[in-house]
Formats: sequence, C-alpha cells, structure tokens
Amino acid sequence: MPLFSYTVLTAAGNELTGKQQAADINAATQALRERSLRVLAIKPARGQDGFGGQENFSDWLASQRSVSPSALIFFFRQMAFMLRAGLAVTESLTLTNTQISSARLRLTSKLMLKDIESGQTLSAAMKTYPSVFPDMAVNLMVAGENTGDLDVIMERLATHLEKKSALRAQMINAMIYPVIVVIAALGVAAFMMLKIIPKFADFLLGQGKKLPPSTQALINTSDYIQQNGIWIITVVIVFIVLLLLTYQTKRGRLIIDYLSLRIPVIGPMLTTASMGQVTWALSTLLASGVTVYQSLKITGKLLTNRVFSDKMQHAAKKVLTGKDMASSLQHPRIPVLVTQMIAVGERTGSLDKILQEMGIYYEQRLDIAIKRMTALIEPVMILVIGAMVGFVYYAFFQALFSLVGG
Repeated sequence: MPLFSYTVLTAAGNELTGKQQAADINAATQALRERSLRVLAIKPARGQDGFGGQENFSDWLASQRSVSPSALIFFFRQMAFMLRAGLAVTESLTLTNTQISSARLRLTSKLMLKDIESGQTLSAAMKTYPSVFPDMAVNLMVAGENTGDLDVIMERLATHLEKKSALRAQMINAMIYPVIVVIAALGVAAFMMLKIIPKFADFLLGQGKKLPPSTQALINTSDYIQQNGIWIITVVIVFIVLLLLTYQTKRGRLIIDYLSLRIPVIGPMLTTASMGQVTWALSTLLASGVTVYQSLKITGKLLTNRVFSDKMQHAAKKVLTGKDMASSLQHPRIPVLVTQMIAVGERTGSLDKILQEMGIYYEQRLDIAIKRMTALIEPVMILVIGAMVGFVYYAFFQALFSLVGG
C-alpha cells in the first residue's frame, strides 16, 4: 500500500509531520481528518512519486527526466486556453498532451488523466506528482476548483512561473560576467607567475647582482607558488567542498545565506530578487483565493535563501495566532517598504494588487541593480588586472635600471 508524508495541524494548533498508509492520496487525507487533524500538506513519501510501475522502458526513462519551467508554463497556458474554450478538464488534458514536448510532463499528464477519469480532482491528481508540480500549483488548483475559475487560475500561474523564471535568469546572467572576469584575472596572474616571471628571474639572477626589493618580492612569490601550487589548489578544493557540505545542513545554510545578504553590492541584489519572488508569489496566491497562512507557507518553500524562507514560515505561524501579515513579516533583512505597503494593502483590502505592484517595482529594481553591478565590476577588474601587470613591469624595469646603473 502506498505511503504518504503529511503535515497537519492539531486541534491545539500544533503542527505535526508524519506518514500515513492508504490506497490513494484522498484516502490518506480522509484518514487524517477522521483523527481530527487539519491537513496542511500531503504527498507521496520519498521514492513513491506516482511514477512506479511504468508500462514500458520509455515511460520509465521519461519519469527520470526533469520538467523545465518553460514546459510547465506552456502546459498551464494550453490548459487555460482549452478550459476557456469550454472543454472539460479531461478533454483539455488529452489535447494538451499531444502538444507537450517534455517526455516526463507528457507521461505525467497521461497518468493524471487516468486518475481524473477514476474520480480524482485535478488538484488531487497533481498532488500525486510533487516532483513535477510544486505546492503552489496544487494549492492554486484547489482554489480554482472551489471558485470555478480554473482557466483564470492557470493563466495566473503561468504568468507567475514566467516571472519567477525571468528573475532566475536575471540573477544567473548577473553572475556569469563577474565569474568570467574573475577567472580571466586568475588566469592572467597564474600565467605571469608560472611562465613569464620565472624566465625573467633566471636572466636577472644570472647577472649576480642584488635585486631591488620589489623585484625580489615578485620572484619569491613566483617561487612559492611554483613550489606549493599543488597544496594551494588542494586547500582551495577542500575549502569549497567543506563550504558545500556546510550548506547542506540547515544551520550551515542559514549562516551562509545570512552572510551572503551582507556582501556589498551582491547582498542588496539578492534581497531585491527575493522580494520580487515574495511579492509576485503572494500576489498570485492571494488573488486566487488561497488563505494568507497557506500563501506564506507556500512562498517560504519557493525561496532559495533560508533567511527569507524561514521568515515566511515563521510569519505564517504568527498569522495563525491572529497577527496581521505586515507585523508578522518584520525582519531586519526585509525592506521596510515591503511591510509598510502590505500594511496599507491589509487596511484597504487591496493586498493582492499592491503586492503585484511591488512585484513589478522589485523586478525593475533588480534590472537596475544588475546593470549597476556589471558597470561597477568591469572597471574594478580592469584596475585589478592592470595593477598586477603594472607591478610586474615596474619590478622588472626597476631591476633592469639597477643593472644598467650598476
């Protein structure tokens, strides 16, 4: 019998997690409700993601692949179009399945169709495949089924996924250029230390005269790197591995994410990107009828930075006790503008619209921040590389002049 992992709320307001055996996800949910537990989240346990027992090898192979954000965006857009045209969910899934390019998503929609035809709702069928459909998508489908606006919800979800993908692409593009420049600078330094400087050193030392301090320091540095290069590389690799292992732990990731927010230029940009994700996600969820508590919980799971993710989860618990969202979200790393605008939205009853405007604002801020960082890094790295090359020229010309004068 399948095993399902769950998160529930007890009558006393405590959050519990555990596992439940049942014939399907609906039976597992019903069993938990009969125990007077409020189900917050339920999904197949690890290793039971709904893809067991494929009919053939090609289906098994498809189940091992990932689903790209663009494939999900296309899926929800197509489903929204079909539903607006008046087709039933099963008909929409059947037609959409013929146009999906992602093998895993095509397999998933085929399996979902069987689940729906056997009596499950669309949201319940999607919940069976948590590695394909995030919690946000499932909760939005629940809201859409309750309101009868599945087509609107799916279009809204596709737009959110587009925004999330765009923010991610902006951050990746912002990091590519600095990384390339830093690698180039390290390459230039290594080439000079290992190839250029040793040849000049052989020539100068062959003259048998005392070298100027700057030239001697350069030659000593080059000798040290040549003799201890393997150890230096080993230390760097060990440091990176330890950093990655630390990042895998809950506390280690929290510390690293917190420190990353304090890095000049990089920190503010990461904060801006996270606030863009938060405001877009909350706007989409609240506009679709998802509760504030669930919206905060889901948004927390979407964020990669543990500082903001943990704050969203903590704020959800505060909201459950009766506090407003604005005060629940107050945190030294969350801009005051965000909490102030949320407070205004709560007072005026237009929270989803204000959050949408904030999402647009932070999206624009992120674009400006990336351009500024790129504009700042380029001259800084040119100065660094220029300073290295300039010092080498200075040291050797000083040595040549001392030889000629001596």
